[in-house]
Amino acid sequence: MRHESVGLTDELIQHAKRAGLDLLGCTSSTPFPRGYEWQELDPRRILADARTVVVAACHVYGFEAPEASRPGAPRGRFGPWTRASLAAAAYGEAAITEYLRNRGYKAASARDLPLKSAAVRSGIASYGKNSIVHADGFGSYLKLSGVVTDAELVCVDRPVESSDCGDCTACVEACPTGALETRYRLAVDRCICQWLWGNPIAREDREKVGNHIFRCGFCQDACPKNGGLSPRTQFPFSLEERSDSPELIPLILGDEAYYRASLPAFTLQAGVDTLRRNVIIAAANSGDASAIPYLAEALSLPHAETRAAAAWALARLGGRAVRKALTERLAKEKEQTVRDDIEAALREIA
Repeated sequence: MRHESVGLTDELIQHAKRAGLDLLGCTSSTPFPRGYEWQELDPRRILADARTVVVAACHVYGFEAPEASRPGAPRGRFGPWTRASLAAAAYGEAAITEYLRNRGYKAASARDLPLKSAAVRSGIASYGKNSIVHADGFGSYLKLSGVVTDAELVCVDRPVESSDCGDCTACVEACPTGALETRYRLAVDRCICQWLWGNPIAREDREKVGNHIFRCGFCQDACPKNGGLSPRTQFPFSLEERSDSPELIPLILGDEAYYRASLPAFTLQAGVDTLRRNVIIAAANSGDASAIPYLAEALSLPHAETRAAAAWALARLGGRAVRKALTERLAKEKEQTVRDDIEAALREIA
């Protein structure tokens, strides 16, 4: 490795620290062996003359201020660091990109690469058995950002499967759906987080979602790596002024403007229809009967999956008291999947 490469790498690491980023690593532009279907695995398809993938991590623990539910006002929950996600990723990417471009190098966003794999391969993080990465002192409260560059930096190419979990299975045991039964391999069709992004949620599984309305945190809550973390007191970017535990009942019938005003921008990537379905399931799981009149109105909303979830929720909360609303909707409903849910709800309360 040439001397200037070592010097540039050291300078970049120091720049990242001054910018408030906690970890920075570099790995080669060799294609990655794992990722989700939507992810690009070859950095050279992003930047043809790519030499290095730079990945940074920002510690995002300690800012959340959840509020407890109270009678008549049940509240939902997000997975960890949801409100900081977009801002942290954009900030880290911009800090690295600006530095490299100012020195005459090309730099392109690596957001479509499997950044968790890049972080592990670069040596700044390790995989957990829940397929989430963690680092000593920061746990899994790491928001990753990355840049593909033609700069020749000092690269680490550690095996992407590297982990330090040993015999610990806390995350596996904490998952209520068995999505982590194959260690280090997430069963996407069983993952609550993926369900809440928009995948169908079977009737028998809706109770397992709890009051989560976007992403979940069961495995991270249980991980020993997240025990005793020191809260971050200052962030190098602005956090969204949104609740970490929004009230559910106003969201059941709220319009898109209300969702945008009430929820973090990251959640809106799932779409309002998906979020409303999630809200309805969370409201049912809260056990608060105050939601019943709003759920009855939700039976007439345009989105079929919303109506199906509302039927399930009414049966869970109302028993015989909601029979009239379900029966009236069944007489009008044309969508068979929704009819199936209404009929199942009526059988449950019979």
